[in-house]
Amino acid sequence: MLKILIFLVVTFLVTNVFNGVTNIMTTMHTSGEELVLSGTYQCSFNSTGDTLLLASIAWILAIVCEVLALCLAVWIAVQHFRELRRHSAGGIIGDCFTVLMKTHTLYFTR
Repeated sequence: MLKILIFLVVTFLVTNVFNGVTNIMTTMHTSGEELVLSGTYQCSFNSTGDTLLLASIAWILAIVCEVLALCLAVWIAVQHFRELRRHSAGGIIGDCFTVLMKTHTLYFTR
């Protein structure tokens, strides 16, 4: 479980740093101007270089990381429910409800 946590932290750290650098590079290579024509505001943006490609790569990387996090969360939930089923003589719903009540009681009594 610790290896998965380290993997997630490193993956999300790398993704966030890459997205931050991509945003800085995109901002540096994008110029914009605001025009007022007949009382209406018109904005135009011009990008140079590979800013569209960088933005697309950042989006794809973020989506891949979100899908990875979703898959790992589902895997952890399935493992947790299997462990609950193995250790409990009662039903899983009852055990989950008991844990939920205990955590809420602990939270609200503080």
